[in-house]
Amino acid sequence: MRVACLLVPDLSLVAAQAAVEAACAVSPRVEETAPGLVHLDASGLSSLFGDERGIARALVASAERVGLCAAVGIAEGKSVALLAARAALADVELEASPNGVRGGAFRVVPREEQAAFLADLPLFALASSARVPGLDLDGDLVETLQRFGLRTLGEIARLPPGPLAARLGPGAAPLLRIARGEGEGTFVPQHPPERFEEGEELEWEATSLEPLLFLCKALLDRLCARLGARGLMARELTLLLRLEGGSWDARSIELAGPSREAQPLLQLLRLSLEGRPPVSGVRAVRLCAAPAREVLAQLPLFGPRTASPTQVAAAVARLHALVGEGRVGMPVAPDTHRPFAAEVARFAPPPDETQPRAAPAARPAGRDEVPLAARALRPPREAEVRCDARGQPLLVIGEGALGGRVVQSAGPWRTVAEWWTDRPLALDSYDLEIAGGLLIRASRELDSGAWWIEAVYD
Repeated sequence: MRVACLLVPDLSLVAAQAAVEAACAVSPRVEETAPGLVHLDASGLSSLFGDERGIARALVASAERVGLCAAVGIAEGKSVALLAARAALADVELEASPNGVRGGAFRVVPREEQAAFLADLPLFALASSARVPGLDLDGDLVETLQRFGLRTLGEIARLPPGPLAARLGPGAAPLLRIARGEGEGTFVPQHPPERFEEGEELEWEATSLEPLLFLCKALLDRLCARLGARGLMARELTLLLRLEGGSWDARSIELAGPSREAQPLLQLLRLSLEGRPPVSGVRAVRLCAAPAREVLAQLPLFGPRTASPTQVAAAVARLHALVGEGRVGMPVAPDTHRPFAAEVARFAPPPDETQPRAAPAARPAGRDEVPLAARALRPPREAEVRCDARGQPLLVIGEGALGGRVVQSAGPWRTVAEWWTDRPLALDSYDLEIAGGLLIRASRELDSGAWWIEAVYD
């Protein structure tokens, strides 16, 4: 099986995760053999990237997009691919880029040239400081071979297995397999967790906003590049600040829609930090993104272009800063039997107008009246209502124009609900026409007998 190996010299945890994401952008079958070392199945990728040199170039470019410098090797089997990547590591040249570092190299070993490639490799190629179990040899074993006068893998491949096993014991078999290009190991593709996180430790204490935003911009650029390499977007950001005393300041930034635009996301971070500055100096910053699948918006052929989700989120964040938390959102009807109940939920963009709407319900035959709109009064207005002997309202004494003689009435409609809570609901509701043409909805609480005017019909 043709295997590609992506080798990253940087062994930090963030770099190791970025290396996996860079490999996943090229092949769906990926195995993280060790931190900074990723093997992937190179079979079947020619329709996307051309020959194997094109696949290697795509891997180097994918690593560059997430700010990594990588060496790539492609060969038959995992062990030979790793040796090819280490051979290419000497040719890596670094240069600065907005995402971190740029540069990389690759080595492709065709099947017919694999024996010659292995024959010229020195033994110390199998004794890396970052030893990979199953693919590398123990350093003591390499020293023993050198004392025997063996210097290259080709010399070992020509040895008979019996005498070599008698002198080296169990370590002889894997050594011969690697030297002859047979030490492939088992390729076990994995599905890495979608965790996107960038962080930075500060050598100084950041006490003002601008240094923090400068650092957040670099983290956002890297984070958006990693999301783009996987065809993903961020649906939520989490900013973690380690303060001077060791405590953490955590803040969640919800987006109106998935996005990976670094500049609008930076504006949201600015608004969050301006609205609630850290209580002390910052010594470390960590930025996490909850991923979502890429959403492609269809622009209208006619009419104005709509705002992007990040622009909407920035506008909502500015309103939060002006009027306070909990005062900005969209009205929703809660799951309750209380008349005219409403709540404020987090703002979400309206549905796509291009989608067909459900057809309105058919009006019953013989009924041509148009339903009236009711404007809820918040809070409901307290009123005094005089009733006749049957309990039907005759006179409403309320605020201003809300009072008067009742001309017509409809009801009552009894509502009894939520009796199991500490706020049980039990009331009779009436629709009343007041002299002068005003239509109102009035309700009487069964327990206390109090009357309330809850709405006015247009």
